[in-house]
Amino acid sequence: MKDMRDDVGKGMLYASIGRYDEAAAIFDRMGEISPDLLLCEAGALSRMGSFARALECIEKALEKNPISPDAWFLKGLLYYQRGNLMAALGYLEEALDIDPKHVEARSVAGNCHYYMGEYKEALEYYETAIKIDRAYPKAWYNKGVVLSDIRLYNEAIQCYEEVLRINPGVAVVWTNKGYCYAMLNQYTEALECLDRSLEINPEDVTTLNNKAAALRRLGRDDEAAEYDEKVKELMVTRGPHTVL
Repeated sequence: MKDMRDDVGKGMLYASIGRYDEAAAIFDRMGEISPDLLLCEAGALSRMGSFARALECIEKALEKNPISPDAWFLKGLLYYQRGNLMAALGYLEEALDIDPKHVEARSVAGNCHYYMGEYKEALEYYETAIKIDRAYPKAWYNKGVVLSDIRLYNEAIQCYEEVLRINPGVAVVWTNKGYCYAMLNQYTEALECLDRSLEINPEDVTTLNNKAAALRRLGRDDEAAEYDEKVKELMVTRGPHTVL
């Protein structure tokens, strides 16, 4: 029993530090294990890109416990990551039928609708997730992305501010917030947000491009050119849908 606990602890440790192949090898050696450990193995295998083996672990977990919302969620997440959105939605709905308060399943289901162009449905999922847990940042962030896409920039900014209250250290949120300010022609506020993003990730090309564009709108062409040069030095292309 102690050896099994030691193996579980070691497998979880390897998974937590990104050594997924070693984590999966440990779980494999354990033979008949609990549904929760099968899901841990599935998570490690999916991060290794081993879709079939991860799915096999999830199916085994569901055989042992067919009403596990986490197992249905992970199955849906696996299909979502593979781009099979309709299948993913079906499995995520299974999770939500069992546990309507499963905010992760609700958020990923919203993502499925978003990538299918169903913005209204996506917003409904995100808003319900927020009602369940106002401290769940992914729902706020995803809601902000949808609102930005439909040009409700002030409302999107409010969502990004909620994310930043929870975790102010996420560069992409500052970038997206800055983009919304720029689309409202509030370039000074946009630059403040973009600068915060660059403090966290100084080599993010989307943010550098956006800052150059905002500087040009303020007539600061020489400064903008400096950021253009930084982008050239990084030898990468502009990010889609986020440049001004």
